[in-house]
Amino acid sequence: MADQVSYTLTIGGTAASASVLTAVKQIEMEDHATMADMLRLRFAVAVKTDSSGWTIVDDGLFKRLTRVKLTVTVGSGRATPLIDAYVIDVDTNFSSDPSGSLLTVTAMDPTVLMHLDEKVKRWPNMMDSDVASAIFSDAAYGFTPVVDSTQWSRQEDDHTLIQRGTDIQFLQHLGERNGYECFVELSDAGTVEGHFHPPKQQNQPQGTLTVNMGAATNVNKFRVRFDMLGPAKAKATTLDPNDASSQDGEANEGKQSEGMGESSSVPADKPRQVLLSQLAMSQSGEVQRYAQAVVDRSSWSIVAEGELNTVAYGGVLKAKQPLMVRGIGRQFSGRYYVERVLHVIGGDGSYVQRFTLRRNATGLTGQESFRSSNAVAN
Repeated sequence: MADQVSYTLTIGGTAASASVLTAVKQIEMEDHATMADMLRLRFAVAVKTDSSGWTIVDDGLFKRLTRVKLTVTVGSGRATPLIDAYVIDVDTNFSSDPSGSLLTVTAMDPTVLMHLDEKVKRWPNMMDSDVASAIFSDAAYGFTPVVDSTQWSRQEDDHTLIQRGTDIQFLQHLGERNGYECFVELSDAGTVEGHFHPPKQQNQPQGTLTVNMGAATNVNKFRVRFDMLGPAKAKATTLDPNDASSQDGEANEGKQSEGMGESSSVPADKPRQVLLSQLAMSQSGEVQRYAQAVVDRSSWSIVAEGELNTVAYGGVLKAKQPLMVRGIGRQFSGRYYVERVLHVIGGDGSYVQRFTLRRNATGLTGQESFRSSNAVAN
């Protein structure tokens, strides 16, 4: 496995030295669709030969918000940037065993920069998507916005959008009420992107997982479960403060399941229904949009978990992208959305990828394309 996987670690803009790489015990990188991406570096540390201090610990490498980048290459494929992160925590375990001392460095993706400054700010006459574009492209961050329009704007003389909290807290709130994802990610080109849009489950699948199909199998473990009471329909009623008129919203089916499977996970017969309250909204368009977001979010109730055979798959699995799965029967085979990937790189060069997938429909549409190759060509 060691000759199949290589990685590049950059600390503070400089490639990690040979002595630092030799001390690596384990690298964990968690790529997640709904939470910040995290990097954990574990190093073996010891007293320096001249007794002047501890290796790595006293070298000043990992100061507060030091920038750390990780790139992985599998086989002869292209290098894949995994994370551009900032150090937020260091934890050293000193042991009486000369080989037992361990330094753990934790770093968070660039959303940490968006979480440092709480503020109160007005955003008049703007759609939620306009706010997202403005914040991501702010000179303090300089991210490239990848934003879909929310198509709803409030007029200042009627309702002014007020931010109370950090930029990332505010954007995540706006994303939730629109049924949008909100995250910051390192692109394949190595630039930092700010995303604000619905899940891109209709994009080209990044590859195919094959379960229990002889030589074609490329997973070590796989399990799937369907929470049948999770999906729900939603209703909401509020009042327009100007004329006390009723402003209603109702959503009875998921809007994000098209192409994911034959039947939506939201049942037509005896559905579970939720009543939404304390919306802080005054127009039916807003209420309807929020009700639909609640239904869409609840519909992702089919969850698969497993472990990838990295060599057999021949590539790097990424969250926030679709993926095909075959070999698990007609009800559950098909298109999934990758929610989480935990990349674990050992000091010996071993590389394990553990994943969590979600789906909001069952069955096959008949339009699925399961490539014979295991991963998208790099």
